[in-house]
Amino acid sequence: IGNTLFERLQQYGDFEALVQQAYPQHKLAFRNLAWSADEIALRPRPENFAGLDQHLTHERADVVLAAFVFNESFAGAIGLPRFREELAQFLRELRSKQYNGRSAPRVVLVGPTANENVDAVAAADLNNDRLQAYIAAMRETAAAEGVAFIDLFAATNEALRSPGTDLTTNGVHLNRAGYALFSQELFR
Repeated sequence: IGNTLFERLQQYGDFEALVQQAYPQHKLAFRNLAWSADEIALRPRPENFAGLDQHLTHERADVVLAAFVFNESFAGAIGLPRFREELAQFLRELRSKQYNGRSAPRVVLVGPTANENVDAVAAADLNNDRLQAYIAAMRETAAAEGVAFIDLFAATNEALRSPGTDLTTNGVHLNRAGYALFSQELFR
């Protein structure tokens, strides 16, 4: 679940392939319920579209990977306290459910990737410092709530700063090569 980072992951099968190759005996099923621009506390949908809990119950989710924070980060430093509060409440709500009918899901928070500067868009210069503040809040909240956290910022930041790599389409959204890197780091 989550924002555009995970929604666009549907276009590439790298992550799922890596997991399936490593654990074929488990016969795992993946469902991507991400939606562009989703936030922890804002997930607008068309009328009569089922809510997140209904979808997770329908899919009998055992593990929930949740990628948020990019949109929330635009609130800046002033938005950090609200973000922490909303994230903690969201995690508690997720972990209070039994989507699979037996037990609470294992929840893994996935932090955002770094941004890169591309021609005409200095996305890294504009966003990376702010993102790091929100990633720190995400890490702290995950630890306080007993939820796993994957920080992909450092690994992607190094690759995105390499001259000529262009791992995004616009400085923010990953391209094919960017998702290959993202999937390897998420799997690791």
